[in-house]
Amino acid sequence: MDASEGARIVALGALKQRHLLAALLFDGGHPVTFETLIDRLWGDGPPADARGALYGYVARLRRVVKDSTGVTLVRWSGGYTLQVPDGAVDLFRFRELLESARSARPGDRLAALDEALGLWRGEALAGLPGEWARLTRESLEQQRLAALADWAAAAVEGGRPVEAVDRLAAALTRDPLCEPLIAAMMRALHASGRTVEALDLFARSRNRIVDELGAEPGRLLREAHTAILRSPAASVPERAGPALPKAAGKPFLLPPDLPDYTGFTERVAETVAALRAPRASPVVVVSGPGGAGKTAFAVHVAHAVRDHYPDGLLFLDVGGADPLEPAEALSRLLRMLGVTDADAQGNPDLREREARYRAELAGRRVLVVVDDAVRARQVHPFLPGDAGSALLVTSRFRLATVPATGRVELGMMSLGEAWALLTRVIGAARTDADPEQTARLIGLCARLPLAVRVAGARLVARPHWAVAQLADRLDDERRRLDELAVDDMEVRAGLAVGYRGLSPRAQVAFRALGNLDPPSLTALTVAALLGTGLDEAGDLVEEITDARLLDVIGTDGSCIRYRMHDLVRLYAGELSRAEPEAARATVTGALAALLRLVERLAEQLPVATPRLYHPAGLPEPPAHWATTIDRVDLNCWFAHEEPALIAAVERAAALDLVEPACGLADALVFASFAARNNFDGWERTHTAVSVAARRAGNRLAEAAMECGIGQLRYAQDRFPESREHFSRAAGLFEAAGHDHGQAVALNGLGTVGRELGEHTVALPQINRAREMLDRLGDDAGVAHAHYSLGFAHRELGHDAVALGHFASALERYRRIGHRRGELISIRGIGLVHRARGELAEAAEHCASAHAIATGIGDPHLAAYTAQALAKVWIRQGDPERGRDPLRTALATTTGRRDGYGTALVTRTLGELHLAAGRPAEAIRLLESAAEQWRAIGMELGRARTLRDLGAARRAAGDHDAAHRDWAAAGEVFQELGVRERTELTGWRARFGCHCPPETVSAARSTRSTLPPASAARSASDQRRAASSPNNRG
Repeated sequence: MDASEGARIVALGALKQRHLLAALLFDGGHPVTFETLIDRLWGDGPPADARGALYGYVARLRRVVKDSTGVTLVRWSGGYTLQVPDGAVDLFRFRELLESARSARPGDRLAALDEALGLWRGEALAGLPGEWARLTRESLEQQRLAALADWAAAAVEGGRPVEAVDRLAAALTRDPLCEPLIAAMMRALHASGRTVEALDLFARSRNRIVDELGAEPGRLLREAHTAILRSPAASVPERAGPALPKAAGKPFLLPPDLPDYTGFTERVAETVAALRAPRASPVVVVSGPGGAGKTAFAVHVAHAVRDHYPDGLLFLDVGGADPLEPAEALSRLLRMLGVTDADAQGNPDLREREARYRAELAGRRVLVVVDDAVRARQVHPFLPGDAGSALLVTSRFRLATVPATGRVELGMMSLGEAWALLTRVIGAARTDADPEQTARLIGLCARLPLAVRVAGARLVARPHWAVAQLADRLDDERRRLDELAVDDMEVRAGLAVGYRGLSPRAQVAFRALGNLDPPSLTALTVAALLGTGLDEAGDLVEEITDARLLDVIGTDGSCIRYRMHDLVRLYAGELSRAEPEAARATVTGALAALLRLVERLAEQLPVATPRLYHPAGLPEPPAHWATTIDRVDLNCWFAHEEPALIAAVERAAALDLVEPACGLADALVFASFAARNNFDGWERTHTAVSVAARRAGNRLAEAAMECGIGQLRYAQDRFPESREHFSRAAGLFEAAGHDHGQAVALNGLGTVGRELGEHTVALPQINRAREMLDRLGDDAGVAHAHYSLGFAHRELGHDAVALGHFASALERYRRIGHRRGELISIRGIGLVHRARGELAEAAEHCASAHAIATGIGDPHLAAYTAQALAKVWIRQGDPERGRDPLRTALATTTGRRDGYGTALVTRTLGELHLAAGRPAEAIRLLESAAEQWRAIGMELGRARTLRDLGAARRAAGDHDAAHRDWAAAGEVFQELGVRERTELTGWRARFGCHCPPETVSAARSTRSTLPPASAARSASDQRRAASSPNNRG
């Protein structure tokens, strides 16, 4: 920016004064407020006394302009006005000339535009800092480039195309991606008789735009390209120069390679090798999803083998969503090969053009790159007929019927490749400023090159944004596709091309997948959504996969699994939301079918506690559904698709489809969650349905979910929370008149109470539940109640009563064929015998329970039976026998996230080392167990461990520490009122080395009426044998 008066250059002073002058001049004699001036000068970081600083700069600027003719700086109440003579500001004169050019005659228009462009003497507002200056500078530059394009059009119209080419060439060197300039240059080249160069410029520019900006060229470029292709050959002036000789011409019309191309290194090498192979005519097909960089890959490879094809490199875009017909495509290739326009288009017969094309290639080594093919029939005419030439094709489809000698698949970029791409667009300073947010942004773009480029373009347009700001905007899934769009670049448009290419039935399937939104799927998922047979569903899935809207993620036998990447998933969701009622119906039908499938799976498992919720009003799956299920390996399917079932429940809950959501969530507990300790799926499904049930006022569904969450909290050793949920469930079931649900909830309350040592409270609740379940004919529920009662009486030292309840539980479990219930009842009987000192009977029962657990393939229950058996061996004086089984048990409980089981087995290992004479190792393990009990809030388990720890410390000679541990344990025993409160002295006598005789006598007296303390201690081990609430034994 500069100022002059006549021949005199006006010194504008400091940078901020020049900045102020620009800020005032830009409004052309109109008032500019103080706030606007402060914003233009300092942006978001004005000084504390911005108004005072502004006054100072204004005063200095007055001194600069006071001697200038007609220039006056006027203050008014809200700001300032800089008054200047007409024509004194080049910017205003530039705009006036542009306005006059619009209505002028052709010759006058060219003169006006020439004068307007002559006013530019460099970059506008050069050197001025700040956001306002930057945005203004960019806007003015866009106006200049538009004026240059208009001038070039006028020059071509006025018969001066060569002059236009020269001037545009210099401009394109600085702005190679400016589409108005490219379009103007194409028209100027064509008007100069250089049509091949015009088409080459379009091809190179298109590929550079796609690669660097992630989108197809805009309307101006496309219109220029179409106009050139459609223009008659006769319109080319004679002065265009001689046509390229047919035989001797060596057309190299390949777009430029990217100097910093990165990624797909192995596949580049593989493709280069295929095109250099000594075979007759290599044909390589490069396929992948839209936006994966197929074109850039092909161009890069073509440049790498340029020396192998010295007679020419051709590049042809066959049209993508608007594909070229083979005849027209061949005509273009013939022109590239030097055939005149008239000859290339002379014979409309496709076979004649194919023959001419192959004749042109005969005896030459030419590589033809065909970009963005849609169908194989587009490609077949381009197959070389003579040894030496080669064909490289890109397509989002695999083009299976093309006789390819090599095939290359491109997919999503690696994180490193995507990072490099984003860095190339926005610079390392921004990507490296916050690596975590950069990685997050790339993840939200699904590592799709097009999406990464769009995100980069957004950040280039917003240099004041941190990477995290755009990532935050993309985090909203409903807005993400809207955010991934800028100018002509749009991720959604690329996805729409693939969708529109599907058959109508496959489009329905795709929208249905958007309704359900599964994280993964199989053909069975689509069969459930559409009510079709498995074969038809498989065909539809494969069609969608061919369109690159699904990816194969695994094959296990006949179970092929697919998924949508995130951006495709969001697009499918958008389509589904356009038909909300259809979405609800589709999801309801799908969950009804999936529920039948889960029920069929549960039939293969041992009998479990009956489900609490049977949804009403669900549509019956088609008659063939049962046959469809029979064809599927359910265990294989369920092992991989359980996350999809969880997501289906959440989706249905989000749509307020409470009945199907609650039914499937309830069924999943007994088919999977409880047996596998899938706490995450359990939590997600039950929380989602509970919220939906409350929203819908469905109290029965809410009660079922509260009961399920109570079972979950029990399985997680979170007993106070478990009690709260069971209590709410019992109240809701009672209010709904659902006796069975109320009984199950009461049984859960009693089970939690016994865990916490509150047996006087727990026993009435369990007894009431047993009576209600007995009236309802629920044998499994009654059996579990008996088991719980046996557990509680065992803790209270009522051994005979405990044995009676365990025997009743065993008899009922055997009657209904419940093997897990059978083994936990046998184990409970073994624990009573161990407590009574009947070690042979204890060993027999614990071994029998362990054999059942291993026989049915339940490693979790086997961990508990192994622990019980190891305790017997310790009592029998053979502790080492239990070491390996206990280590295996510990690995199992740890892997299952079973805090209680892990603490229990760790404590037993400590007892083993103590009995084997290794007190130091015992202390280490028992201290760990004590901490584990504390972490899950089990004071009774911790107190029992402290009692063992005291014995280990005593054996190690640390008597004071031993007494501290015993004292702490005794306080808990006394507070809880458990049997150990009377046994501490006797237990100390059994393990202490220097106890006085009277203590030993007291201990023996105690043991004559009560079972051994360590046996009593382990009675609580039975808790994991309960088949309900959590069936983990």
